[in-house]
Amino acid sequence: MKMKKQTHLFTFFVLFVSSTCIAAENLVVISPHWEGVKIEIEKAFKKYYYNITQKDITIEWLDQGGSSDDLKYVESLFKKNPDTTGIDIFFGGGLDPYLRLKENGYLVPWKISEKILKEIPKECNGMPNYDKDYTWYGVVLSSFGILCNKKVLQFIGATEPQKWSDLAKPVYYRWVGASDPRHSGSMHMMFEIILQANGWEKGWETILGIFANTTSIPISASQAAKDTAIGQTAVSLSIDSYALAQIEVNGSENMSFVLPERETVINPDCAGILKGAPNFENAKLFMEFLLTDECQKIWMYPKGSPGGPEKYSLNRLSIKPAIYKDCPIPVVNPYQKKLDLAFDFKLASKRWALVNDLAGAIAIDCASYLRKAYKKVIDGSCDRKIFFEIPVKESEQHYLIENWKDPVFRNKYLNKYLKFSMEKYRSCIKGK
Repeated sequence: MKMKKQTHLFTFFVLFVSSTCIAAENLVVISPHWEGVKIEIEKAFKKYYYNITQKDITIEWLDQGGSSDDLKYVESLFKKNPDTTGIDIFFGGGLDPYLRLKENGYLVPWKISEKILKEIPKECNGMPNYDKDYTWYGVVLSSFGILCNKKVLQFIGATEPQKWSDLAKPVYYRWVGASDPRHSGSMHMMFEIILQANGWEKGWETILGIFANTTSIPISASQAAKDTAIGQTAVSLSIDSYALAQIEVNGSENMSFVLPERETVINPDCAGILKGAPNFENAKLFMEFLLTDECQKIWMYPKGSPGGPEKYSLNRLSIKPAIYKDCPIPVVNPYQKKLDLAFDFKLASKRWALVNDLAGAIAIDCASYLRKAYKKVIDGSCDRKIFFEIPVKESEQHYLIENWKDPVFRNKYLNKYLKFSMEKYRSCIKGK
């Protein structure tokens, strides 16, 4: 009887130790990437991790709805506890979130292996591929453009837009897809590109026209692309991965992706280890894995191809030039493409919140009035100058940026801008 008790105790001890060891191998990642990315990357990383450590690992994925929301969530956690968020890695969302995370001291400087670092150029078309202090690394490259549904364009009698400003033309009224930049990092990036390519006043005129041509403004940028694919919209602002995914499903004879000439950039989509990462060693292995040739092929190769993903094509451009040489499908090599737009990513980072909030106050939060007022502009019963007037001059933005973190200051000006916009649109609707 005593022997049985000892056996049971030993069995319990083994099971307890085993389960504890398994639970200890963990990684917590916050990411706006779509489900296909998480499935393919996790599956491949688990194999990579086991080959190195002879252990299994579990990835806990977090997402608050988009990169902008993920960034706000991480910042709120650091305000509660400056030492850690309980999250290991911020993964995806472009470049701007990482500039902001670094500025606030929320990323851990960590240098990847020299071998991998030598395989990645320091920049692509003037944009950095990784941080000089090694707090973040570009994992893939992203381009930004316009997804087009050829059949719908033919139906409404419109040609493929070639510039961002084309999306504000009357021919696209109620046929443009765009999402809320306050939730989507990729959508924010496209509005920032529009501002830098066209200047402050012309840029905001284009943004107002784009939102005026929408029928709805979803939170997710992927939803805007899906709406174009099903014919609910004719065109939409889109990051390349969403656009190429829809073209793969629906065929290039039905859909196309336009990069506005001299009005777009190639931007790194990054990852970085967060301050106080509870699984720091595992986080380092994950970062290294993301930049291996093995993982880079999963990002770019089509599903089912040798070295490619198993179930989902991820349709992303590799950060490593060598991966383009043997790609089984034709893709644009961004290292061989010259872009004329000189993008100021430091300015973009500084005014991230201001641009998002301004878009919300003058367009998104009063969208129904915006659309009705623009219809009056199209009909000729409202002055275009009145409709496109904005409450913020370019010279004022630096003062606003410096004070925008003050919630009292921010809310005061947002209420002012919303009131200005509502009065303006109501005036247009009444025909004055």
